[in-house]
Amino acid sequence: MGNKCNIVRDLLPSYIDHLCSQDSIHFIEEHINTCKKCREVLENMKNDVDISVEIDEVYKVEVKRPFQKVSRFFNEQKKLTKYLFLSTLFSLLFGFIFLTHSIIKFSEYNEEVSEFEVVDKEKDAIMYDVFHILGSSTEVTEKEEKQLLTIFKKYNEKLNLLAVFSAADIEDWLKENASVKQKPTTIYPIEYKKADTVIGNEGILRKNEPITPSGYDLGTVVMANKLWVIQYEYKNSYEHTVEKHHQLTYYGPNTWSIFQAPILLFTLFSVLLIFWLVLRRQNKRLKDVMG
Repeated sequence: MGNKCNIVRDLLPSYIDHLCSQDSIHFIEEHINTCKKCREVLENMKNDVDISVEIDEVYKVEVKRPFQKVSRFFNEQKKLTKYLFLSTLFSLLFGFIFLTHSIIKFSEYNEEVSEFEVVDKEKDAIMYDVFHILGSSTEVTEKEEKQLLTIFKKYNEKLNLLAVFSAADIEDWLKENASVKQKPTTIYPIEYKKADTVIGNEGILRKNEPITPSGYDLGTVVMANKLWVIQYEYKNSYEHTVEKHHQLTYYGPNTWSIFQAPILLFTLFSVLLIFWLVLRRQNKRLKDVMG
């Protein structure tokens, strides 16, 4: 091996890395074209460089792989956080929409209840007026009949019949229906032929005059004290109001059923908001870790 070979082989690393001057490159290439051994040395050095480069690339890929997984997880979590935020906003929006609807419905329901509360007030008022007229007397006098007729005319648009019974005459019936002694009660009517006095649209009815009781199950109201039993029937035209009052009292919606939807939506909003805040905090930590 001559001096040229030694010089060329010393320059080969710089030549492979493209660090030689043009004159050196020309000198090396001219020599390796004529020197087989130096050419083989060059090929071997190139192969060694390629292997090290490949190893370095593999190392870089292996190092980056965990960070790529974290990056993908971070991106997916960002998307989830975004969708969760939108769901939170929608639940809040729909919560306010349903709340507005529920407030309107609740207000309308209260107005309806107030409108039909007059039915209960009238029950108490009618019974009070009649018992006040009868007082402690043991029989209905002509004067009291006229006063009862005045009461009937006062409620003429609503009442069809008003009857007064002596408690002593229907004692057995009272034992079976003791609830009428406590308050005005809707009940199946007592036979009118047992009444001391019956007042209708044509005035005071004779005892032998046939009277057909109302067939409406809520159409007759009865109340009793120690001496007297008062019974009245509603007119057919007023039965719709009585029915509406009954439906609202016993089958009307309660506060929970009216406000159920907005309460559930606001609860969902609270839960989603908590999850969104937790995810947002996690995303911030991941971002800090990833730089």
